[in-house]
Amino acid sequence: MTFKAALLAGTAFAFIGTGVFAQATHPTTGEALSDNQTFTYRVLDEFPSIDPNMIEDVEGSHIGRNLFEGLMSQDAEGNVVPAVATSYDVSDDGLVYTFHLRPEAKWSDGKPVTAGDFVYSWRRAADPVTASEYQWYMGLMALENVDAVMAGDMPTDQLGVTAIDDHTLEVRLHTALRYFPQMVTHTTTF
Repeated sequence: MTFKAALLAGTAFAFIGTGVFAQATHPTTGEALSDNQTFTYRVLDEFPSIDPNMIEDVEGSHIGRNLFEGLMSQDAEGNVVPAVATSYDVSDDGLVYTFHLRPEAKWSDGKPVTAGDFVYSWRRAADPVTASEYQWYMGLMALENVDAVMAGDMPTDQLGVTAIDDHTLEVRLHTALRYFPQMVTHTTTF
């Protein structure tokens, strides 16, 4: 290899190593992004699960919040803010909540997040077969038929949660709870 060829190869390698050839930019700011988009997360403690219906500890909950998103979330001051749901409506009697989901919400594999995903998760959390440590939380949410479902006396499809369409989730309660939107910020409901 000649000196000139080695110099050109070294220069090209240096440019590649410094990201000069990176094409990715931040979608909002236009800032150039690193070629390597790997995020390393340090976990200090072991945890039994990162399955939202099976999380039973604080560390698992932290990881669950980083991997999944609920209908609603909380800001730094603890206020309920939109997450997968952009908004919700409440019936006059406070027994029916209708959540409107972001149509662009996607799983990490690019598939859309749908109201049916929440129906599946909530039914699974209430199902005695799942044996979720936080099954009791579903009972606190006052979902229609939740006690009978958790006892195994009624099938999970009778739980008060229905996908009206891919982007509309209807939740029926047996008791009005003004703080219900806050309850859907818990990882068991993700």
